[in-house]
Amino acid sequence: MTDLEALTRIVWGEAESEILTGKIGVAASIINQARAENRTVLQVIQAPGQFEAYANNRFWQAPYRSTTPMIIEAKQAASRALQGEDPVNQKTHFCAYKVNPCRWHYTQTPPTQYLGNHLFIRARAYA
Repeated sequence: MTDLEALTRIVWGEAESEILTGKIGVAASIINQARAENRTVLQVIQAPGQFEAYANNRFWQAPYRSTTPMIIEAKQAASRALQGEDPVNQKTHFCAYKVNPCRWHYTQTPPTQYLGNHLFIRARAYA
């Protein structure tokens, strides 16, 4: 699986209703984490407890070859992040703070960044 496909699937699963910049932020944070940990994008996505969309199989349900607007935008976001666009400024993790209290995120290295419905942080381990 290519990085483009993996990122598209996880962006679709984790940020389907997010604005485009928010989707790019999700993809960029995954790329940033992969670089910080010297791992592949897919290894980050598949790490236990990392992403709800992977754990509940929504990742595999993404209509990757579809031409629906949501998957097209997820591909665009993934592609732009892979080309270096990073609206979250090297942040490595995110959570949907309106859905989940994100307790772990608040213990990490500030500053935090809100983009759309997600909170982004750079984990203390990478500070």
